[in-house]
Amino acid sequence: MFTQAIAASIIAVVAVIPIEAQARKGANNITYDVTVTAEGKPYTGTMELAVAAGKVTGNMHITAPTEITGKAAGTSKGSQMTLAFPYRMVERACDGQIAMSITLPQKMGAGPATGTVEITGCGRPDGDKLPGTIELKPRAPKK
Repeated sequence: MFTQAIAASIIAVVAVIPIEAQARKGANNITYDVTVTAEGKPYTGTMELAVAAGKVTGNMHITAPTEITGKAAGTSKGSQMTLAFPYRMVERACDGQIAMSITLPQKMGAGPATGTVEITGCGRPDGDKLPGTIELKPRAPKK
């Protein structure tokens, strides 16, 4: 009985692995150089984005002029990507929310993407939205 339970567990794990691998394969992972410009000041770093079944996930890591991090989340349909997620300004130890509306090239990752951002929180009065722009440039794959 015990060996049957172990065998069933092993079969279950082996059966799940290919399904998870297929789910990851379905995602289109792309690393971008990102520039968010607000109040005339550029903030640069990287964004890693994955799109699977219209859902977008990833990481934003701004490195200059200050460190800002966030877990990207949103949707993508056709040439439009809409993201809304919390961010963290590391040096100031404060949090906020960023919303992005991005127009993608016909094939994601085939060229630059641009759009608008609205930033709230992190010392801004409640409801005060800081407008800005975003530019994503796909990084060349490492050889």
